[in-house]
Amino acid sequence: MTFIYEPKPIGKLRNDFNRRLKSQKNSFIDFQDFLDWYNKREKACHYCGLKEEESQEIVLKSKLKSRRFPQDGKTGRGQGRGKWLEVDRRKPDENYSRGNCVLSCYFCNNDKSDVFDETEYKKFMIDRIGYLKSLLK
Repeated sequence: MTFIYEPKPIGKLRNDFNRRLKSQKNSFIDFQDFLDWYNKREKACHYCGLKEEESQEIVLKSKLKSRRFPQDGKTGRGQGRGKWLEVDRRKPDENYSRGNCVLSCYFCNNDKSDVFDETEYKKFMIDRIGYLKSLLK
């Protein structure tokens, strides 16, 4: 299977923006403000450094499998994760905004979820067991 990187389509970016707008979790001025922010970001995960192109190749070449990933290279309902970097909130309890957002690969975003803020997650990544046990002290 030949792999050709596909940047995130503007329609997908707009849909993601509108979804956050409807849920009242958005603090970008408008879609153009969000798009300007997005276009200035390096397309690599803020947490682990995995490039969007690398993540896309892992997912589309089925190096790792999940029902959330596109199947046979096609994105169906509930199968759109992993192909592109995701917009993650540094502090999950705050809105999506220029100061609170970073790009994250599916793997880190799913792992971080709404459990950790940015600082806690970076500590967790270094020593998972040590970090969790430190919470018990």
